[in-house]
Amino acid sequence: MIKRAANSGARALSRVQTDFQKFIEFEVSGGLTLLAAAVIAIVAANSVYAESYHALWETKLTFSVGSWHFSESLLHWIDDGLMALFFFVVGLEIKREVLVGELSTMRKAALPIIAALGGMFVPAGIYLLLNSGGEGATGWGIPMATDIAFALGVLALLGSRVPAALKLFLTAVAIADDIGAVLVIAMFYTAKIHWAWLGLGFALLLVLVLFNVLDVDNPLPYFLVAAVIWFAFLHSGVHATIAGVLVAFTIPATARLKPMDFVNFAQSKIDEIAVCDIPDSHVLEDPAQQHCAFEIAKAASHTAAPLQRLEHALLPFTNFIILPLFALANAGVTLTGYDLSVLAVQPVTIGIFAGLLVGKTLGISAATWLATRLGIADLPAGVGWHHVIGASILGGIGFTMSLFVSNLAFRGELLLAEAKFAILVTSLLAGVIGYVYLRMVAPRAPGSGGTTTRVA
Repeated sequence: MIKRAANSGARALSRVQTDFQKFIEFEVSGGLTLLAAAVIAIVAANSVYAESYHALWETKLTFSVGSWHFSESLLHWIDDGLMALFFFVVGLEIKREVLVGELSTMRKAALPIIAALGGMFVPAGIYLLLNSGGEGATGWGIPMATDIAFALGVLALLGSRVPAALKLFLTAVAIADDIGAVLVIAMFYTAKIHWAWLGLGFALLLVLVLFNVLDVDNPLPYFLVAAVIWFAFLHSGVHATIAGVLVAFTIPATARLKPMDFVNFAQSKIDEIAVCDIPDSHVLEDPAQQHCAFEIAKAASHTAAPLQRLEHALLPFTNFIILPLFALANAGVTLTGYDLSVLAVQPVTIGIFAGLLVGKTLGISAATWLATRLGIADLPAGVGWHHVIGASILGGIGFTMSLFVSNLAFRGELLLAEAKFAILVTSLLAGVIGYVYLRMVAPRAPGSGGTTTRVA
């Protein structure tokens, strides 16, 4: 009995490790796609095609029904529309982590939340110290962000030199960071609020909550109502991407069919197929067999919660289409016509550089040390302080969320150019420095080949 339980536990742990490894590999490939899109955007914005590049994103895309029409530039459709879907997936990830993941208990959540808070407050404080009272003061939220795809991508390049627990820690910190970013956008980067539209949006959110209570697990009704919620938030003054996160919180997280109930049901249908089988017959000759197979497939879809199904379905779309499109549209900062030596010493540029590279390293490391020193939390097994410092450096890879916040913080072309220049350069430096640091100080796992470096 004990042996069977131990084997079952080992299999469960193996499945978790395999699923997380797939997630890491997926984030790596998504990060590489994002990097390629950013490079293309920068090259295009500083080439002979620069005018065409910028004109493309100003192209109007209009939807009309009778006399009613809704028109926005392609850039706005990406930043306010497609990115709302990205934030919806972020919301699904946050809800999953809060329910069953690294944020599911106070003890487990304490370390990444405290680390994330340090990684937000210290960079913002450094930025404000350098920009308080200046025209770039509103950009304090820019260095608070961490790009999980790029950060995990760098860790994956290190292979066995970093423990899996460090990847889990950085993932949890980045998700807690995302929660902070969503709150900052909602509270501090919101225009004048139109309460009627906002009221409509929240009223429709209650409809989605009712769907959840009534055990509606078909995603179509949720998306139809969510489209109207997005439209209401777009006109409310609160950034439309916040609607994506709020809608995600209403998606059911329980499966209609328990795994063993599915096993019993599927076995009964398999037995029916075996009973009515006609040897050497064509598959189309026996509709009873086909009906049983379809029932098994339908039942299988109900063994996963709607939250899981949606996250699994949308991750490829967000990682390989939405985020690369966002990078193509927003990373193309035109540097021709600017003196880079002057651009590099502007308060906004220095604030973002110092905030991301220095603030993230100090903030995450110091907050983690404080949490362990006070006995609030413990370092994950196998993770040392050299790992924490390396992960903190990688936290300075802001990119996607930093670019997003910079678009909300600045409207002037010059300030935006300074911010994007700083984000791109600093994210690259944080990735390179974090990789080199961890490669130098982190020992290779035994049996992985090569020499082992001892770390005190």
